[in-house]
Amino acid sequence: MLAFLAGFAYFSRRFMGDWYLERPIILGPLVGLVMGDVQTGLIVGGTLEFVFMGAVDIGGSVPPNYAIGAVLGTAFAISTGQGIEAALLVAIPASLLGSFFEVLAKTFSSFFVNAAERYADEGNDRGIAMLMHLGNLLHFLAYALPTFIALALGATAVQRMVESIPDWLNNGIGTAGKMLPALGFALLLNSLAPGSLLPFFFVGFLVAAYTNWGVLAIALLAILVALIIQHYRTVDEDDAAELDPEVSAGLGDTITRADLRTLFFRSFALQSAFSFDRMQALGWTWSLIPFLKKIYKDQPEEYKRALRRHLTFFNTHMWVHGPILALTADLEARRARGEDIDEQAIQGLKGSLMGPLAGIGDSMFHGTLRPIMGGIAAGLALQGNPLAPIIFFVSVNAVHVFCAWYGLYKTYDWGQTVIARLASGGLRQFLEGASIAGLMAVGALTGTWLNVTTPLAYTVQDATVSVQSMLDSIMPRILPLTLVMIVFWFVRKQKKTTNIMLGLIAAGLVLGALGILG
Repeated sequence: MLAFLAGFAYFSRRFMGDWYLERPIILGPLVGLVMGDVQTGLIVGGTLEFVFMGAVDIGGSVPPNYAIGAVLGTAFAISTGQGIEAALLVAIPASLLGSFFEVLAKTFSSFFVNAAERYADEGNDRGIAMLMHLGNLLHFLAYALPTFIALALGATAVQRMVESIPDWLNNGIGTAGKMLPALGFALLLNSLAPGSLLPFFFVGFLVAAYTNWGVLAIALLAILVALIIQHYRTVDEDDAAELDPEVSAGLGDTITRADLRTLFFRSFALQSAFSFDRMQALGWTWSLIPFLKKIYKDQPEEYKRALRRHLTFFNTHMWVHGPILALTADLEARRARGEDIDEQAIQGLKGSLMGPLAGIGDSMFHGTLRPIMGGIAAGLALQGNPLAPIIFFVSVNAVHVFCAWYGLYKTYDWGQTVIARLASGGLRQFLEGASIAGLMAVGALTGTWLNVTTPLAYTVQDATVSVQSMLDSIMPRILPLTLVMIVFWFVRKQKKTTNIMLGLIAAGLVLGALGILG
């Protein structure tokens, strides 16, 4: 039962929305309820919530596995009768060991999302759904199996297992995980970048590399740059006639409230089969499948292309993805109606919005709401108050559901009006501006999220010289940029993404094990 509880907590984040069921303040009392000692569960859960207050899964990062640590720590604290001392003794090493299995799940999920591309080429959405569910099962097992084994073997065995994993293997797997996002960035770059706009990718990267700006700030700068450029562009009269507002209006007949409800409920599965290289791409595509199938029902080749383009890299905050979903659906509906909406425009819109919304969501919810409510609930739990986990769960998820619903519905209403007004010759400029902003955002992601460095150093006359420092003096973050450009070159050469992914994994294992990259 405890192993299932740990697996389900992780599965819920993948398929049911990020409800924070993995937090110790939730799992500790639940373990106590299962084992008949809720008070110890509350105390251990509250204590571990404070211990893991700063641990959060953002982007492709893999923090200590506080879910497995909370389940095992609470279980052994109750079973041994040693209380919080036993919990801390077990929870810390267990959380470190548990992160190893999460890395494996995210790595192997890359195979599922790459296999999904073959189903997309066939228009086989059932195949895509099957792979998504298999990926979610893998994530469930990544938590359930090690929890079950650790409970069966005992606390001492958990500590011995952590100590027995060789450093070279840990380093190799960690390096491979850090390199895999380069494939997602390269695929997104390939879908966004006609040759004339590619320099904007480097602009975004250079700003990120030479400043302390985050992705949110650079994405906002990208939007300003796009607006300035488009302000000085002239509107083509043919485009103005083609995109007359009267022609572009009336999409309510295509995107109904029922469609929005389907998009809303399916979007809870956004993080399904999460992988290092594409991140949320498979869940994002699955969310859109019923709508895409409806609008492209008489255009099978367009349907295949739509499935394929949405399987490229995508990642944003789980609670505030509604605006991207609404506007993407709007553009797809326009493309299906025959308007001049190209794939770069759709990808540009996604790329330009996912970074800013991720930054807003991470700072407002992961960085503010969750720690505040977690601290309040943990304090109540340490006093033995059984309402502590309920207060935490209800308060944070009231915000969660409201943001997801409001962002989708209100953005759609807004998008109908604004894009229709832009249609008098300005829609093409708007979409090109979105591509510019998207390219700069991808450059910023490369310069901030892709954390590939080298620990190599050499000695000259009793002085130790760091190779990474030397590279930084040439250009900060040059290794991530080089890696993305190499992968981008392979993508442009139309090499199979599965082969590129396997090459990255192999290179990461070898270079990490040898201590060349870290």
